[in-house]
Amino acid sequence: MKKLLPLLLVLGLLLSACGAGNGGGQAAGEPAAQTTAEESSARTNTETEPETETKTETEPLDHTVITFNGTEVEIRGGGARDEGGTVAISAAGTYEITGVSSGKALVVNTGDDPMDVTVILNNAHITCPNGPAIHVRQAKHFRLRLAEGSENSLTSGTEDMLQAPNPEASGAALYSEDDMDIEGEGSLKVYGYLNNAIGCKNDLDINSGSIAVLAANNGVRGNDSVQIKGGALSVSALGDGIKSSNEEKEGKGFVEILDGSIVMEVWGDGIQAATELRIEGGSLTVTTKGDGVENSSKALKAETLIRISGGSLSLNTQEDGVRCGTGNVEISGGSLDILSPADGISAGQKSSGQGDILVSGGELTISAGKQAMKARGSFAVTGGSIRALCGSEKQDAPTEGVCLRCLIAGSQGDAVQLSGLGSVEARQNYKCLLFASPELSSGQTVTVTNRIGSVEAEVK
Repeated sequence: MKKLLPLLLVLGLLLSACGAGNGGGQAAGEPAAQTTAEESSARTNTETEPETETKTETEPLDHTVITFNGTEVEIRGGGARDEGGTVAISAAGTYEITGVSSGKALVVNTGDDPMDVTVILNNAHITCPNGPAIHVRQAKHFRLRLAEGSENSLTSGTEDMLQAPNPEASGAALYSEDDMDIEGEGSLKVYGYLNNAIGCKNDLDINSGSIAVLAANNGVRGNDSVQIKGGALSVSALGDGIKSSNEEKEGKGFVEILDGSIVMEVWGDGIQAATELRIEGGSLTVTTKGDGVENSSKALKAETLIRISGGSLSLNTQEDGVRCGTGNVEISGGSLDILSPADGISAGQKSSGQGDILVSGGELTISAGKQAMKARGSFAVTGGSIRALCGSEKQDAPTEGVCLRCLIAGSQGDAVQLSGLGSVEARQNYKCLLFASPELSSGQTVTVTNRIGSVEAEVK
């Protein structure tokens, strides 16, 4: 794993160069000086009476403003206090954060009767050398909002601390022990040099914003769940890209992607869900770099169910592209492109007889070093299209539906032609073609041709 560190350090430097500036500036809501009518009248006779001093009235703020300046901090409004090493928020409300903090973290703790807290980052840059930059210890619901047009950064540790994931480490640069939402039209860079970049013990929702993370361990982790509903997310991580881990609590442990743009390069799994992974929309590009020996390095991984009903997915992985441990893989829509030296899509454990692959829609393009579709249970294709080349002659035809399976060997770079049905590009060496299309019919004979020769195959 250590040989991978130079590339991660380069990524960190690139992120630093394009994001973590020395923001700050004047905080919003600066008190204005006003002169009363009585004072103006008093000044009309300056020869006999001394000049009256101008009175300053502070306009009430509708939220608290916290302005960092290195190791110093200014707090205007209630609910927060400077505690030396931290700024503590202890009451419900909205808090706007701006400026640059060098070593002074933000801690939210509303006590035994948790309350809702919203923190607005408005050109804020917070660094904590030995823990989270923002740590939510206790809140009923924590909302992090990125002010429109703002550039923000949160950092835990220092760049020279970046190393292989430590299984005993905990926390994150942005860490909440209660539910957390991230939203807004600004940008946020998160550097988790100590452990994770973004972490939440409960439910984590990313609704909007432009977010880039670099992590020594996991990029984005919500123990109970992770939901991504919009925004743009970029992840570089030595561990997993997006992860949920609660497999014991009913209805939890899932990852759900509804919309947004996600790009990740990781040394662990791209997405790992303790229970279910559901993808309904958005775009997802995953590159895994691990060797699958020290750590799992699959693109999409879940234990009980993987359901893809929409979205555009591109997976370039060192292990399986899509892997469900004990349950089913169900694909009913969207587009899915997989490049893998292992299996393209797999479901179930060996000899279990469970783990189905069900394709009822969508467009699948697969290049697999082993099997394109490996189901321990049943394999059915009742809709959609499949263009797959794989390196294993053991690839099974579907047990249900109309599909062409053809043994034909060839090399990377081939264009495998199907008479009247187009072609499939070979991105690695192959031994078997799997093809499904609405244009196919049972009993149809298709001529399959590559640079070596032709094969006649019957559609089952």
